[in-house]
Amino acid sequence: MQRVIHIRPWPCFAALALTLMFCASSVAAQQKPDATFHSDDPMAVRAALTGKPEDAGKRSVTTRLREFVAELPHRASRAHAASGVDPQERSFVFVVNAPLGILYQARTRLLKVDVPLADDDRPGYIVLKKTVTGSSGRRLVIAPDAKAKGYVQTVDRIELVTAGKRATAQGRLKLSKSAFDAANGDFAIALVCHLVPPYLTDRHDHQDPTDDEPTDITTRTSTLHADVDEVWLIDVSDGSVLSTKLRLTK
Repeated sequence: MQRVIHIRPWPCFAALALTLMFCASSVAAQQKPDATFHSDDPMAVRAALTGKPEDAGKRSVTTRLREFVAELPHRASRAHAASGVDPQERSFVFVVNAPLGILYQARTRLLKVDVPLADDDRPGYIVLKKTVTGSSGRRLVIAPDAKAKGYVQTVDRIELVTAGKRATAQGRLKLSKSAFDAANGDFAIALVCHLVPPYLTDRHDHQDPTDDEPTDITTRTSTLHADVDEVWLIDVSDGSVLSTKLRLTK
């Protein structure tokens, strides 16, 4: 019997409504958000860019992206409002959860952010979504018998890469103790970005069972190419934006 494992760096964020807090005063004031916003689903973006098999040679990736953007509601942020249907003018927002890399100093009310967004498999590539289907044969079977005994996995990975392969969100901000406690450790990083050529690269790899990993593994890796305009810190508990001033570093 196969086991399905969903590894999601942004759990439930495909349907998460993010509320924006556009205020000139300090975020420590914790004003209530005044607008509703939805993050973009990386699977939907990939599907739009890959198109259908019969489209091959007929519609370029740029054309498919332009058509996809035209069908979407325009997003708006403090500094980036969608204009027309040019894919390089439309801002996308992808959300990645932040289980590690958040440090709060109660005495100074200083929140430090140093959140890795990549994983050990592909340093420099931000993981937007990763799904593993099937069972691993590690410690259960020898390599020659793995496939016959059903130890087969399919890995579907969607990632984002920027110029310089910067994949760590960093920054610091003042935050009240009550606001930090209200988040209950449930933070996320939102990447406001626009896609740039070649927009999407898609590859499939196959790994035969080995002594170290006695599992037959097929991996699809879809890479979105983007310039990141803003990096936000999100309180997932209520969808508020705690900071829009983070940055990406290596």
